[in-house]
Order: sequence, then structure tokens, then C-alpha cells
Amino acid sequence: MRRLFALLLMIILALPAFAQDRPRAGLMWNRSGLPATLPLVVRTMPEQDYVVFLAPVDGGEPVMAGYIHGGTFFRLLVPPGTWNVRFAHGRDWQGEEALFGPQTEWTRVEKPMTFGASVARKHGYIIRLIEREGKMQVVSAGPLDLCQALTLTTEIDTRDEDREALNLLPAPGLQDLRDDFDTFPHSDFNRLPAPGLRRIETELDARSRVCPLD
Repeated sequence: MRRLFALLLMIILALPAFAQDRPRAGLMWNRSGLPATLPLVVRTMPEQDYVVFLAPVDGGEPVMAGYIHGGTFFRLLVPPGTWNVRFAHGRDWQGEEALFGPQTEWTRVEKPMTFGASVARKHGYIIRLIEREGKMQVVSAGPLDLCQALTLTTEIDTRDEDREALNLLPAPGLQDLRDDFDTFPHSDFNRLPAPGLRRIETELDARSRVCPLD
């Protein structure tokens, strides 16, 4: 019995690793060194998962990866620049090295995508993947621009103008007049009425919405 148990254990250890728990949907890593602020939306089909990779157009290593649960809404903020975008997809997640194991398939966007921003607009993309004749294809890859509306809120707090006057130093050369109290016993030289004091607080709120079609 012990020999049988040991044999079964050896067989199990020799088998390929079973599928791991799939990651949460969203950003896996960002190695670009740039802030990720620009929108990428991907629409996919259910029954398999996807990993989206962004890589430089010169053929360097990917700078960003995101995990997509098939058939669910996916939005990722990406860094500015021009990137090659491709997808690995499959059913059984095996980890970042093996991805979906030997069954991993690849699909890519044919042309590089340029993400950028101006003062009032963020320029991104929306990509749609579907399966045709047993092969995953990019059926659309169009612009997705977000317009930014800035709202400035100002609050002014006015203090009482009848508060005690400010104690101000006299101008240079007139110090003796202030110090000679016998000569000027009731001098109010150094006491001036205080103006109304105001405290101004401002808040800048930036909100984004999909830009209307031109």
C-alpha cells in the first residue's frame, strides 16, 4: 500500500502544473516609468481570459500588462506614447511565465496605437475582439477621447473689520517720536485701523466624459 501511494505521488509531481487561480481583472504591472492616465477599453468574448500587453514600436520588451476576464467590461489606464498592442488568450491560467500554457494563442492590433493628452482632451482607444472561424480577431480598434471639464470653486471668508487694530512699526527715522511718550502722551502713531481680512479657498475639480463626435 505504501509503495502504491509513493508511486501515485511521483506521478502527480511529474505532471504539469495545474491551472492557477486567475488574477484579478485590471493592471498586472507597469514598467514604463510613466504615469498611466489614458484610457484603453477592451471588449471581449466569454469562455476564456486575456492578457493585454503594450510594447514599444521598436520591438522592445512590454512595458505594461493587464488581465481581462472574458466577456466583462475592461478599462485600463495606460501611459502616453505609441505602443504595439497584443493579446494572449486561453482558458487555463498557468502564471505570468507560461500564461495559458501550451494552448496560449496570440492576437494583435495591426497598427501601433498612439495615446496622448492635451489640456482639455485625453486620447485613447476602444478595441473589440471576437472569434471568427475558430480564430480570435480584432474586429475594431477606434479612438476613445475623453473631454476634461474644469470646475473652479471659490469660498471667501470675510473677517470682522472692527477687530483690534494692527500694531505696526513706524517708518525708519521716526522711532524717536514714538518712544518720546512725554511729548506725545496720546500718540496713536503706531496704531492703524485694520482692513477687513479675507481668506480665500479654491478647489479645482477635473471631470472627464466621452467627447462628442466631431
